Formats: sequence, C-alpha cells, structure tokens
Amino acid sequence: MIPHIELNSFLHQASMYLLVVQEGHESLSLMERIQNSNVVNILLVVFILGFLAKKFNLVGGIDAQRSKISTEILTIENQKKEALAQLEAAKSRTANLKSEVDEILSTARESAESLSAQILADAKAESAKIVENAKKRVELEQRASIKELEKRLLNDALLEARSELANTVTAQDQKRSVETFLDELSQLKGGRS
Repeated sequence: MIPHIELNSFLHQASMYLLVVQEGHESLSLMERIQNSNVVNILLVVFILGFLAKKFNLVGGIDAQRSKISTEILTIENQKKEALAQLEAAKSRTANLKSEVDEILSTARESAESLSAQILADAKAESAKIVENAKKRVELEQRASIKELEKRLLNDALLEARSELANTVTAQDQKRSVETFLDELSQLKGGRS
C-alpha cells in the first residue's frame, strides 16, 4: 500500500496542476482537462502498483526481510558478546599462565637448590666416611707394622740372647736345663692322665 502522506502530497500537486491548467484553458471541458493533465494515468499507475504490491505481498516481503535482518543482527550481536566473553576468558587464562609459569620456575629453582644442597651434603658425608675409613686403615696398618716390628725385634733379641747364652752357658748347663724341662713335662703329662 502507498503511505497516506505520499498520496495526499500527490493529490495536492494534481489539484494545483488542475487549477493552473484551468486558468489557461477555461474553455476546455472537465474530461478534456483530465485527459490533458495525465492525472488519470498517474492515478491508474498508482492503483495498479498498489494492487500488485498487495497481491505479491511486497510490503510483507519487505517486513519479512526486515525481520530476518533484525534477527540476524541480534544473532550477530549475541555471537559478538560470546566472542568477547571468550576473549576475556582467554586473556584471563593467559594472565594466569604467566603466574603459573613463574610459580613452576620458582618451584623448579627451589627443588634444584634443595637437590643441590642434598647432593653436596651426601658428598660431604661420603668424603667424611672415606676419610674415616682411610684413617682406620692407616691405623690398622700402623698396628700391623708395629706388631711386625715387635716380632722382628723379639726374634732379633732372642737370637742375640741365644748366641749370648750359647757363649756363656756350658754344655753341662744346657744338659741340665733340658733334663729339668723334660721332668716338668713328664710331671705335667702324668698329672693329666
């Protein structure tokens, strides 16, 4: 349908034209004036266009298109809001990632320092144990060396004492010592039986 305001404007212009034509052609009849003014043709075209618009629902089609476009605009606005919300969530996660990375690095540094301190303490304990074992080994070797030296000195002293005794003790003294030893030995054997 043609809007009411446009139709009024058109009719006003048509009537003004008729007045102007009437002043110039006062002798023409009403039918001749209408034919010369093309008002009938224009009105006929307007009514035909109105009929076609109503029959093919051009106004409703425009309304449907307008409704469809407004629905699409609302859908796009909702998608835009969702996208902005997702963007904010992504920014938040990104900000949190930086703090998480910093926290992980801090924890890793602390763990590395703790592990380093533990390894150093273990190494010190192991080296102290090695030193202690070395000291014990040296001490044992010293004792063994001292015993060996004592044995050698005792053997040397015995050899020297024998040679002294051999030079100072007579054969008769030696015989008497052996006999005394054998008697004591037989007494020991006899007491055991």
